[in-house]
Amino acid sequence: CCYTELTIEALKKMRGSNVYQYIFLCAMFSLGVSQILPLDRSCEAQIRLGSYIGGCFDEVFHGFGNLSFTDGGFYSGEWRNGLRNGNGTMKFSPNNREGRKMYNGGWKKDLISGYGKMEWMDTNPYNVKEYVGYFDNNAEHGYGSTVWLNGVTFDSEWENGNAVSGTKCQKVDRRHYGGSIF
Repeated sequence: CCYTELTIEALKKMRGSNVYQYIFLCAMFSLGVSQILPLDRSCEAQIRLGSYIGGCFDEVFHGFGNLSFTDGGFYSGEWRNGLRNGNGTMKFSPNNREGRKMYNGGWKKDLISGYGKMEWMDTNPYNVKEYVGYFDNNAEHGYGSTVWLNGVTFDSEWENGNAVSGTKCQKVDRRHYGGSIF
């Protein structure tokens, strides 16, 4: 869809950042983003953390970009002033201590913040499968729903990573759930 105005031959003739800017603008348009962040160029970089390809402004990651970490993690999403900011997806390193698998949702100043979904690996210290809800400063904060590996669900209100009220539901049979409120 993006290449209807620009042929493959024209792309081959472009040099460096023009191709990435065009692809970036097409991706943003196809995602329905209403505000295009200014770019002075796109960049590819090998950095201490891994390798990056995407938008840059004033020599920092800005706009849409992908960062492959040396530990096996991967982030794809929005950047502002060198920090993850906006919507993005983070695939965590398979060796992370918390057992996180993937996060898809909001970021603010490089921290998980806003609405999103966190998935955990089957072998994690919390026995959690997933959490869908609100985050602030890398912690559950606001309303969210947690599913444990054993199938128990927990709908609750969170403050700074701690559940403060909620309903715990456990599947009794194929159609019925039993639960408790605290």
